[in-house]
Amino acid sequence: MRADEAGTERDERLEALMGAVVSMSAELDIATVLERLVSAGCTLTGARYGALGVLGDHGGLQEFVHRGIDQETARRIGHLPEGKGVLGHLVTSPHPLRLHDLVDHPSSVGFPPNHPPMHTFLGVPVRARGAVFGNLYLTDKAGHADFTARDEQVAVALAAAAGVALGHARAYRQAREHELWLETAAACTSTLTSGLPREDAVASVLARVRQSSGARSSRLYGLADDLPPEIEPDLAGRWPVLRRVADCADLDQGGSAWVLAVPLRSGERWIGALALAWPAGDITSAPEPDLPSVAGFAEQLALAFDVADAQSDRARLAVLEERERIARDLHDMVIQRLFAIGLDVQGAAQEVVHPDVARRLEGAVDDLDETIKDVRTTIFRLSARGGTTGSGLRHRIDAEVVNARHGLGFMPRLRTDGVTATVPEDVAEDAVAVVREALSNIARHAHAHEVVVRLDVGLDLLIEVQDDGVGVPADLAVRSGLANLEYRAVRRGGALVVTALPEGGTHLQWSVPLP
Repeated sequence: MRADEAGTERDERLEALMGAVVSMSAELDIATVLERLVSAGCTLTGARYGALGVLGDHGGLQEFVHRGIDQETARRIGHLPEGKGVLGHLVTSPHPLRLHDLVDHPSSVGFPPNHPPMHTFLGVPVRARGAVFGNLYLTDKAGHADFTARDEQVAVALAAAAGVALGHARAYRQAREHELWLETAAACTSTLTSGLPREDAVASVLARVRQSSGARSSRLYGLADDLPPEIEPDLAGRWPVLRRVADCADLDQGGSAWVLAVPLRSGERWIGALALAWPAGDITSAPEPDLPSVAGFAEQLALAFDVADAQSDRARLAVLEERERIARDLHDMVIQRLFAIGLDVQGAAQEVVHPDVARRLEGAVDDLDETIKDVRTTIFRLSARGGTTGSGLRHRIDAEVVNARHGLGFMPRLRTDGVTATVPEDVAEDAVAVVREALSNIARHAHAHEVVVRLDVGLDLLIEVQDDGVGVPADLAVRSGLANLEYRAVRRGGALVVTALPEGGTHLQWSVPLP
């Protein structure tokens, strides 16, 4: 070849190389960069076949882009390369390699059935941001010639330029994926806090997660769920873990699958786990989620569940407070008035001379008693619908007050504040015993004409019983059940205080902290 022809060839090759570099540098899609790299490698070196094997985090080749083999031939070959033989040699030893014939290399393992014959070979590593991204493979140079040192230089230069382009494309993809997970976190938070029923909200969140991740299936595990063995060991830490499992029926993946286990933690509290699954198929189908972005999404999702739970608790508490208010108004305003009217009518009936009028008045008293019972039943139902173990506390205290009228000769007054439905059952048992014992003591010792019972539910449960009787006898604490009431308070971290009032009468205060 004359010098001028050689110079022209070098110029043309350099121009083609620069064009390929510009083409790859202008692209931010990784798949397109890989395809252009393989195509440029074949064109610049005269290779009939070209391929690029992308290295995976789990061993072997994660992705394999090829040129020169048509789709029908690729279908007949079947399974794509996994990184064995000469290809595997370049994975473990990422340095340029030129061969006259592939079969002469010590690492050669031959070709699978239906694979076209290949002889001359040139392989160079592709580095992106200092790490080996994959390897460029070129085979069968035109004219049955060997690849030259110049071909190697061109391929190395092309791989270096591709590495820069891939670094930019990877950074762009990570930024886009991070943005996508941020948008997903915002959408899931909005869904969970929108007031939708919990099951519908969770189903919507899982659908959005599948859309963002490309996963085939997803599932949310709570603390009470039994986690499958392929997920449970990974939740001791805070970081998502991707692994390949042989079978994952729990995630509707009967065959081999890639499973991403994502722990959900709110602060130091573990609230559950999110699992995503992709069918494994070939090893080249491994997903590549951006784990830092997924971890950030998981923190936001856990916080969203906490906020949703808090909203649900506030809404439920508001309903309970409203029911308590209605029950309190019915008792303090309606029942007391009905009872006073009944006493007046009963007294008037005793002074009436005409028998028919007396019977009508006694019938009216009976009707008032039935009405009072109906109102009390309504009060109980309002409280009982709270759905907690302590929901009947107000009704039970009310029953003690009603029963005490026989020993006292009059009806004590009852006042309540706060949501009694939030009082635990064991504390409610003590509260009923306190009111019963206090009213019993007043009936036996105080000679009172008026008694007020007050129940206040806040950070503490406070019970106050006050009468206008003769005061506290000196030996009352010894010969009564007050010692038992004090024990009930002290064992729960509370206190009992009994005070004689200056104007006469006694004030009993019993309080315990609530969980």
